[in-house]
Amino acid sequence: MHGVHFTLGSPNAYIHEPGILHKAGEWIVKFGHSVFIVTGEKSWDSCGRTLIDSLESEGVRYSVEKYRGECSYEEVARLKELAAGEPELICGVGGGKVLDTAKALANDLGKPFVAIPTLAATCAAVSNLAIMYTEDGVYINFPVYVRGTELCLVDTEVIAQAPVRYLGAGIADTLAKWIECPMAATGKKHNMSTVVGLQMAKLCYDTLLKHGAQAMNDAEQGISSEALQHIIDTNILISGLVGGFGEDNCRSAAAHAVHNGLTVIPESHHAFHGEKVAYGILVQLVLENRPQADLDEVLGFFKELALPRKLKHLGIDRELSEEELAEVAHISLLPESTMGNMSMTITQAMVIEAIRTVEGWLE
Repeated sequence: MHGVHFTLGSPNAYIHEPGILHKAGEWIVKFGHSVFIVTGEKSWDSCGRTLIDSLESEGVRYSVEKYRGECSYEEVARLKELAAGEPELICGVGGGKVLDTAKALANDLGKPFVAIPTLAATCAAVSNLAIMYTEDGVYINFPVYVRGTELCLVDTEVIAQAPVRYLGAGIADTLAKWIECPMAATGKKHNMSTVVGLQMAKLCYDTLLKHGAQAMNDAEQGISSEALQHIIDTNILISGLVGGFGEDNCRSAAAHAVHNGLTVIPESHHAFHGEKVAYGILVQLVLENRPQADLDEVLGFFKELALPRKLKHLGIDRELSEEELAEVAHISLLPESTMGNMSMTITQAMVIEAIRTVEGWLE
């Protein structure tokens, strides 16, 4: 009989309500009195003043640094030098790359991490890993941390004001959980943490199909509806808990591996993480030789939400050369990627052929 070795990757506290940013100081002061904030230009423009007012009202000392656009080891090292004065907390304010950068910094420094997502485009606010890239935006790896998010503050009003395309990208990234996790869990012992992870992945899929379109419509109008709140929680919290509970048995597979491969194509850098994952989902379904009904369900949902179904939807409006396809496939198959979580052996030729199959589908 085997035991269970389990590190729960989940936030200590998750607070989601409209206008919570005005009360951010009240929550942050429970965990520390000084904070080093990592953010981006657009994110800070959207909510920086509100956050500062709230911190000052509670006497929380703060310093702010803008990140330089990529979650890279070089950027984390730069920020580490700037995080002087021994801040008690590290806080990320922004989208996935900002949050992963701040999270990596917090773990390097051994400090608690506070996440304030301004988008519902990834689960970076609660997941206990960071996706690392080169300074040119090419995927490297994803270190997994023992320390999880200390506090996550989600303001529906802030997220509702973000361009709806971000929400769509988050829906695609979250949908991938139910496509990929059963592959990662195949052939492994299904202890209770794995079972919970798989059930959460299925909950993500069902919730997205039920509320996704309505949430997108409401977000387009800036409405903080119940459907939007469901999707925000699914994209940020439940999605992050899939791997938080299931760990290596509920990690990514081909869909994210193809995302990783696509990062070597410069035009893809204008597409969001979840948009590249959306394309990767289609490639994975082909690799699995899924029934047509499964393809039709996903393709129909993607079409309804205007999610990518072709390379041109990712900004790659040309035919990739043999060399480029080979490089995409090569990166997707690296040990540092996630293709190894597929239940069958995948070759470079199979990845290339699957991409060609997706590109050959009628619109």
